[in-house]
Amino acid sequence: MRRLKALQLPAIHGGSATHADYDTASTVLGREVESRGPSEEGLSGIKLLRDGKDAFAARVLLARSAERTIDAQYYIWHDDLSGSLLLDELEAAANRGVRVRLLVDDVGTARLDARLSCLASVPNIEVRLFNPCVIRWPKAVNYLFDFSRLNRRMHAKSFTVDSQATILGGRNIGDEYFAARDKGLFADLDALVVGAVVPDVSQVFDAYWNGPDVRTVEQIVGAVSARAQRRVSRAVRRLATSRRAEQYRQAVRSRELFGELIDGTLTMAWAPARLVDHRYSGPGAHEGPTDLARLLPQGLGLPEARIDIVVGYFVPTAEGTRDLAALVRQGTRVRVLTNSYAATDVGLVHAGYTPWRRALLAGGVELFEMPAPDDKPKTARKFVRPGSARSRAMRDLGRTLHAKTFGLDGRRIYIGSANFDPRSAHLNTELGLIIDSPRVAEDLARLFDEDVLENSYRLGLSPEGEITWTDLRDEEPVPERTEPGTSLFSRVLIGALSHLPIERYL
Repeated sequence: MRRLKALQLPAIHGGSATHADYDTASTVLGREVESRGPSEEGLSGIKLLRDGKDAFAARVLLARSAERTIDAQYYIWHDDLSGSLLLDELEAAANRGVRVRLLVDDVGTARLDARLSCLASVPNIEVRLFNPCVIRWPKAVNYLFDFSRLNRRMHAKSFTVDSQATILGGRNIGDEYFAARDKGLFADLDALVVGAVVPDVSQVFDAYWNGPDVRTVEQIVGAVSARAQRRVSRAVRRLATSRRAEQYRQAVRSRELFGELIDGTLTMAWAPARLVDHRYSGPGAHEGPTDLARLLPQGLGLPEARIDIVVGYFVPTAEGTRDLAALVRQGTRVRVLTNSYAATDVGLVHAGYTPWRRALLAGGVELFEMPAPDDKPKTARKFVRPGSARSRAMRDLGRTLHAKTFGLDGRRIYIGSANFDPRSAHLNTELGLIIDSPRVAEDLARLFDEDVLENSYRLGLSPEGEITWTDLRDEEPVPERTEPGTSLFSRVLIGALSHLPIERYL
């Protein structure tokens, strides 16, 4: 009993309740948004960030423009080049007098305890951990004692400055998201947003920040010794002044978007936008079928003529498969882009997707899969937990789809953190934006047509009913009946795992 009690979290978080500052119209950002916005009330300005370096630049320049507050919330924050440089920016802002609140999911912050603790000791910075682990290493051990709690993760992501501008979408913080390395990059999407919807993002952040699922980093990690602080400081300085860091900064500065942000010539699409904040809804949330209405982001609605689903993790379930096929029978075109086995970084999710491919194809759903550039057979090592050294080495071989976007009827889209899977529907917290804009929706549909149709596998059914893969990158595409990037062993393993009752956790 004494040992189990030692594994319990502190009853409440040790920090005081704080809230967003909305009186920021006089800041540089506030004046800029006011001067460049349309006369029509209630609209938000949106700039899609497809390129990783653009996404990094937008965050850095927002942080440097902050005068009052920075509120950052992320599922994963890696201890790598881009992760360290962004923490440097938060510290620099705090040293200018900006209040910085950093909220991270504890499972996604491997090897950052000392750095986060040092950061929290800086005046004007507070760091809190969502659903933290009591045992600091190895964190996976905590699941043996508290699985139901730890299975709920904060997958929501946002970076908000002065309650005037925010970035939200699919990207976490790490080199694979920001094109800060040569291999193992993630194809991702988020959006820089200003205008009417931004205060809603700040309000949602407050709810997480002051909620019952967070603890301060001091409560969980404790104080860091002066010696450890010096060691952290030396490592941070060494990385920030390295040749690799300078080369990356130069690559970011050379981007067109960087110049547009600097000189104020950035153009944005202005449209009505609604924030979708999905949080865990209690122990009974898993009861009942996971149908299309639950798998789609809340408030998005159902399509009439066309829906394009682009997600890294696609677990349609029996009910969702049935509903997608029903849409096709009603005359709706349904297209899905997700990861192939060669590209995915989480093999277990692939096991939740493969059982439904034949039924989806037979029902008229158009399936596309993101290929890895070199489709070498993968082994059981694919199933090592994401973030481990071995898993990252496997991921370095190719490119992984991580974006999460849904486009409906060329009129409205969702950009956010939610995948098309039971985990997003029932377990994770998710955050996204529904944008009512034919211009933005058609831009994404055009990207689907131009990029997907040239750079993916298209799945089909042979006359005998077998699944085929056609690599549309080939000069003379030929349907293949063996799944690309797999070996006999991996196919048998995927088949075995697909029969386990794990779908609701994927």
